[in-house]
Amino acid sequence: MNIVWTWWGVPGTFGLIAAWCCAIVALRTAPKRALNRRLSLILLLEGTFVAGHMGLLFFFDNQAIVSALITIGMAARFALLFQYLAFLAIALDTPLVAPFRTSVAKNVLNAASVVVAIFVFAKPELYFSELYNPGWAPWNFQFVGMGLWVVQLQGAVYIFGLVAALSAFFGTDKGSVARNRAMWFAIAFGFRDIFAGFLQILYPILRPVPFWGEFIYNPAQAIAFSVYFLLLAYGVLRWQLFDIDLKVKFVLRQSTVVAMIAGGFIVTSETLESMVPVSGTILSIAVAVVILILLRPMHRFAIGMTDRLMSSVQDTPEYLDARKNAVYRAALEGAVEDGVVTATERRILDRLREELGITPDDAAALENEFSQ
Repeated sequence: MNIVWTWWGVPGTFGLIAAWCCAIVALRTAPKRALNRRLSLILLLEGTFVAGHMGLLFFFDNQAIVSALITIGMAARFALLFQYLAFLAIALDTPLVAPFRTSVAKNVLNAASVVVAIFVFAKPELYFSELYNPGWAPWNFQFVGMGLWVVQLQGAVYIFGLVAALSAFFGTDKGSVARNRAMWFAIAFGFRDIFAGFLQILYPILRPVPFWGEFIYNPAQAIAFSVYFLLLAYGVLRWQLFDIDLKVKFVLRQSTVVAMIAGGFIVTSETLESMVPVSGTILSIAVAVVILILLRPMHRFAIGMTDRLMSSVQDTPEYLDARKNAVYRAALEGAVEDGVVTATERRILDRLREELGITPDDAAALENEFSQ
C-alpha cells in the first residue's frame, strides 16, 4: 500500500477534520442537550461521507482500502438522511418538522438509519461503480443504481432543511433565540444547499461532464461542506458559549496573519529567485528577513480587518456581561417555552448562572421578562 499525494484530496480531508472537531466541541459544550447530541451525530456522519467520497480515498492506491472508504461513506450518507430529519425536528420551531418530533417518529428514523447502513455494507456494489483511474488520483468512482437515488434524495432532504429553516425564521418572534438560531441555520443550509443540495439532484446530468464533473463533485463540493460545518456549529454554539465571538475573531486575526506570511513567503521567494541568482539557503534567509520586517504591518492589517468585520465584538467587561446575559436568556427561553420550568431545568439554569457569574437578582429580572 502506497500513499499518494494529490491536492484534490485536501478539501475533503479538511472537511472531515472540521466536522469531527465541531462535533466534539458541540458535545463537550452541552452533552446533556438533545440538540447538541443530534448536531454531533450529524457532523460525524457528514464528515465521514465527505472524507470517504471526496477526500481520503484519493490518497490511496490500494483498491481494497479505497472501496472500504467509499462503502463507509455511503453508509454514513444514507443513514444521514434520517438523522438529519430528526435533527431538524429538535433544532427548528416550525410546523414543517412537527411530524418528526414524536417518539414514534424518532424511533423509526433511528431504526431506518441502522437498517440502511447495514444494507450498504451488505450490498455495496448496488451503490457505486467499479473504480477507475481519473489521472489526478489513483482511484475514483461514480454513483450508480441505488447510489443515484440516495444522492438525489439527499439533495431533496437538504433543500427541505433550508425551507424549514426559513419557515422557522419567519415564524418566530423578532429578537428571540429561536429566530436567531433559525437565521444561522438558514445561512448554513443556504450556503450548502445552493451548491450541494441542487448538485445532488443534478448528479446524473453534471457528473459525467469531463473534468468539471470531477472538480465540482469532489474538491469544490468538499469546500462547500467545510464552510457549512463551521457555520452550522457556530449557529448552535453562539447561544451556548458567551465568548465564542471573541474566539472566532481571534482565530480570524491569527489565520489572516498566517495566510499573509505563507503567501508572502511564496511570492517573495519566487520573485527573488527570478531576479537574484543565489543558493537556496541564502534565498530562504533573505525571504525570512523580508517577512520579519513586514510582520508588524501585517499584524496591524489583520487587527484592522477583523475590527471592521466584527466591530461589535470587543474584549471588554461590558461586552462579556452582555454576552453572558444573552447565553443565560437563551437557556431560559428554551426552558420556559412550554410554560413550565421543571426541577431538572431549574438545576441546569442555576448551574449555568453560577458558571456565567450572573447574580440571582439579575437572573430573577430576566425570568420576570418571560413571565410578563
